[in-house]
Amino acid sequence: MAAVIIDRNGQGPISVTGGTIDFGELQINGDGLSPDIEMSAAATLIGNADQITANIQAAGTIAPGDSSAAGSVGELIINGDLDATDAGIQVDVNGAGSPNDLVRVIGNGTVTDATLTPNFMGSNYSIGDTFTVFSATGGLAGTLANSTDEFQLPSNPFLEAFINSNPNDLTLSIRDNGESFTSVLDGCGQMGAVTEIDRLRTLGTAGQMAAISNLRNGSTLGVSQAVGQLAGAIYPSLVDAEINEVHNSLYGIRDRVLLQQTDLYTSGHWSPWVRGYGMTLDTDVDGCMAEGYRRKVGGIELGTGYVAASGLGVHGFAQLGAANTDMNMLGQGADTDSYRFGGTVQYVGEWLYGFGSGGYGIQDHSIHRGMSSLEPGTFADSDSDGTAQFASVEIGTVHRGQDWLWLSFVSLQGVQADLDGQTETGDSEFVLASSDVDGESLRSMVGVSLAGTNETGLGPATTQLRFGWLHEFLDDQQSGIHAVQPGGGSEFLVQSANTGRDWLSIGTQLDWGFVLGGQFTLAYQGNLNSDSTFQSGMVGTRWIW
Repeated sequence: MAAVIIDRNGQGPISVTGGTIDFGELQINGDGLSPDIEMSAAATLIGNADQITANIQAAGTIAPGDSSAAGSVGELIINGDLDATDAGIQVDVNGAGSPNDLVRVIGNGTVTDATLTPNFMGSNYSIGDTFTVFSATGGLAGTLANSTDEFQLPSNPFLEAFINSNPNDLTLSIRDNGESFTSVLDGCGQMGAVTEIDRLRTLGTAGQMAAISNLRNGSTLGVSQAVGQLAGAIYPSLVDAEINEVHNSLYGIRDRVLLQQTDLYTSGHWSPWVRGYGMTLDTDVDGCMAEGYRRKVGGIELGTGYVAASGLGVHGFAQLGAANTDMNMLGQGADTDSYRFGGTVQYVGEWLYGFGSGGYGIQDHSIHRGMSSLEPGTFADSDSDGTAQFASVEIGTVHRGQDWLWLSFVSLQGVQADLDGQTETGDSEFVLASSDVDGESLRSMVGVSLAGTNETGLGPATTQLRFGWLHEFLDDQQSGIHAVQPGGGSEFLVQSANTGRDWLSIGTQLDWGFVLGGQFTLAYQGNLNSDSTFQSGMVGTRWIW
């Protein structure tokens, strides 16, 4: 479309009293008179790429782009003079390598008492970056009303921008705001690691100080991930995961051996079983940087026991499994081989019953900590052993029908798990010496269980349901002590995510028919709350001799 050309022919300037105006390629022949366009404080001047040929006096808002909305990036070109006295100049800055707003004046520019308002988008900024936002080829006159302001970048916690003025340009330059990691990240979950980064910033090795210096250019997310990677929460998280895995497994064992309708009407028998099982354990992030984890478990469960006609029963079991634990968003995790052994004893009377279990487990962990947020492409590794001990007691009432069994109960279950300390190896400048991690858990459950048996063409089918409310009395997160090696060996505290204190507990199991002389079994066990979810599924066979 052809440009609109206006010849003032001695007439007064065009007056704009309000609204948002894009003059496009408007050309005004002013016969040397100035200004050609007067814009009031209520008017907004926008434009992108098209060249306005006119002398403009703008007291309102100047916002390059196709609109005045934040994020509309463009170049406002004025072939003439621009008097922006008392105006508001709004500019979008995208970061290094991306287009940014620019007011380009092919003539003289005046910015006396104007206010520059930058909108920093994204996080691609580094110390020393400079962005030109106003350029006048004929020269720049006047001083901004906020020429000494400093602008904190919203997505980069350690960067701020300041205004530079030279004979032709206004620029925004990026610098370090001088804040400590501790002050910027105050209240975050892994404050021990934050404090250690502040210490290593000036007292660490040359490689550590260089990595931390580069980190100060990073985004809020990048800084949080770097602190999370340094903290090494994988170590206490492995103990936390083991505790929750044991709890979940023991309730599955309880359902396997206690609620068996056929047991109550058999004079005395052996009941060996085999089950394959899978389990997932998920925890959410607990505030800043205390990242949650996801644990995936698979294994096989072997067991056998004897139930007498008197209602007394004893069982033994073994769980042989492998697990993978990943820290959310951190690129850190562990592979674990687990071996767990235990036994149970129970008595089911006419109106009351009692149940107890206990055992011991060992774990072999291979731990990998990616450190890319601090140092791209680096890692720290270690191998560690762990143990677990567990015990539970349960008492309840028994209510029988011809084809069903109803139990109401209260139980108490304790688990102790530990992880041996290690000194890591790897090419990271931030390898850790980790202390032993010891965790203890004591949980109660109040609930009800129901089992019903029906005859089918494939044999008896027994369906079990259990509902309970689970409460943790001890710590709902685990802690460890770490020290960066090398770096002076200053120790700091690290914690796993908070898993919560109360869960809804659900268990269900189906025993049906006979397969290869055994009864098919399918089971589910889950403990759920708003912070964490621990659930498992099991499938296998049991035999009754």
